[in-house]
Amino acid sequence: MGLQILALVFLIGAIVLGFVRKMNVGLVCFGLALILGKAGGMSEGEIYGGFPYKLFATLLGTMLFFSLLQQNGTLEKISKKLIGLCGKNTFLVPVIIYLVSFLLSAAGPGAISVQSVMVIFAVALAVQMEVSPVLMGAMAILGAVGGTASPIALTGIIVEGLLSEMGIIGMGMKVFAGVAVANFTCALVTYFVLGGYKIRTYGSQTSGEGNGFNGSQKLSLAALLVMVVMVVGFSYDVGLICFTLSLILMFLKASDEKKAIKMIPWNVLLLIAGVNVLMNITQKLGGIDLLSSILASFMSPLTAAPLIGMTGGIMSWFSSANGVVFPTLIPTVPDIVANVGGTSILPMVVAIVCSATVAGISPLSTGGSLIIASYSQESGCDDKEQQKLFGKLFALSAGMVGIVFLLTLSGILAMIG
Repeated sequence: MGLQILALVFLIGAIVLGFVRKMNVGLVCFGLALILGKAGGMSEGEIYGGFPYKLFATLLGTMLFFSLLQQNGTLEKISKKLIGLCGKNTFLVPVIIYLVSFLLSAAGPGAISVQSVMVIFAVALAVQMEVSPVLMGAMAILGAVGGTASPIALTGIIVEGLLSEMGIIGMGMKVFAGVAVANFTCALVTYFVLGGYKIRTYGSQTSGEGNGFNGSQKLSLAALLVMVVMVVGFSYDVGLICFTLSLILMFLKASDEKKAIKMIPWNVLLLIAGVNVLMNITQKLGGIDLLSSILASFMSPLTAAPLIGMTGGIMSWFSSANGVVFPTLIPTVPDIVANVGGTSILPMVVAIVCSATVAGISPLSTGGSLIIASYSQESGCDDKEQQKLFGKLFALSAGMVGIVFLLTLSGILAMIG
């Protein structure tokens, strides 16, 4: 118990220290990782085991690729043309982003592939339109995670497989419907709270619309199309694809390599990597289990589904929804239903899936970290603004988990199916 409490204190303390002292939270986490790890009897290898190699490579690859497109003016021209298509109805841009992300994700690729592409587009548009990158990025993420529970998408397949192993069949579409309703509610709240309806005509949207793309930009557009097709259509790793396409663009001199590399927000990569390292130690020492057990101790027939959903959301801040949260929590649902009584399996599964997926707006997850990285790259914002963005995304993620909690508590999700 002592190590569990200590782990939570270190994690929370690192985040608070970073914000109070205006330091990069990732560097603070790296600095505390050795102390906490050794206090828990961990080796250096185990401490480094929490380094998010795949996420780091994914972010670096996508940031390099889009730095090249930004440096040669391709992204700016695409953004202005897309904004121009909406005319005076620019308040519809976040809605369109949500719908496109939802439909693409539900069609099969799932959230990871779709949000990797859509978040970057959405944030680039936000910078061009001078609107909230949190609003635009969150709408892209919510659309992607809302569609991923489809029976033919990744999360839907995983969840239905877990239920089938427990002898529960025919629940796939009901889970998808419940997640879609809860997710749409979260998107609606995000749209109005963050002022999506206030977006009006972008003053300089016509600037450059009549100009065509030059040779380098056309080559960049072709590379962008290849990236979308390979990632969304064939589920290739977005980071590796971006590295390969970046090499081609640099080899053909379609963009200035040195300037593009300087545009990469390395401090954001340090932030994400450091926090993940310390979180991994916290998880291994039982800090997350402590949070989950505290929540579980309050379960009753009324609160069982809301609390297990909130547990899924909290766990998703620190681990993979598909790889950790669902395989850990969903198998416990039948036992909880049997022991607590007065509740049913469907709303509990829906609560877990929806909470764990909407938590992906967190800056500690792929989607949220892409928002920070993309905005830092597009706007060139300083460390202070990045820290604020980190806090806003985490607060929004917590708010989305809270909305799912309230929807479950009200019984709305239990009415589905």
